[in-house]
Amino acid sequence: MKGSLLAIAAALLSFVFNVSAAPPRPAPVMMERMTTAEIRDAIKGGKTTVLIFNASTEATGPAIALGKHIVRAQYLGEHIARELGNALVSPVIPFAPTSDESRFPGTVNLSAETFSRVNEDVAESMVKAGFKYIVLMGDHDGNQPPLRALAAKLDEKHRAHGVRVFFSSDAYAKANKEIDEYLKSNGYPPSRHGGVSDTSLTWAVDPDYVRPGQIVVGAPVPPTGSPLSLGTVGVEGDPRRSSPDLGKMFLEWKIRDGAAEIRKLVGDSKK
Repeated sequence: MKGSLLAIAAALLSFVFNVSAAPPRPAPVMMERMTTAEIRDAIKGGKTTVLIFNASTEATGPAIALGKHIVRAQYLGEHIARELGNALVSPVIPFAPTSDESRFPGTVNLSAETFSRVNEDVAESMVKAGFKYIVLMGDHDGNQPPLRALAAKLDEKHRAHGVRVFFSSDAYAKANKEIDEYLKSNGYPPSRHGGVSDTSLTWAVDPDYVRPGQIVVGAPVPPTGSPLSLGTVGVEGDPRRSSPDLGKMFLEWKIRDGAAEIRKLVGDSKK
């Protein structure tokens, strides 16, 4: 009995020590996880930048779940905000303009007009909340032109009142170019939608969104700049060399590029 009591006491002491030694959890940056009072206090405390990250709900062949862009946008938004140190992330917008993906079950397509209007209303809500720097971003090709145009429109509207609105593309376009160059220089087969980058990034963020046993070769990759051409399976090229390790490296590049561009945009606006 004495030995049992000693063992219980030791276990309790170990538990207390481990709990007290655990590092404090970082303050949340994803707004849907915060209360309105926490958001108010964060803005007052200097978190005056907000990222409005856009995703897409779309088919990507038999191996990648429809929400690939959603989980990637959530991951990138959170990590870029933490890298910046002065930003929060608005709830990710899950729908976007799509193209050839719309042929496949589950894809949700928004017109460019509807997409822009949703982003405009979200941005206006962020202005009303008290943010001074609003950054429109997207983890999907169809997001990019409407967001660029909208950012310029809203920036012109609000800058006289001390609020700036930017479009940040480097976590998407610049990083994707770096990824494509890496894959080409390291002998990976051509791929695009549902390809090595697409699969690896999703796999690294959440393996539940990838079915490794269903990874298949898709249609030939069209020439650079061509619209999607997804064939019969919804994939372009050969994604069979995809891996979560590749995805982790690519995510780091996207976080680095996105944070660097946003710092520059905000910093230049203060000059």
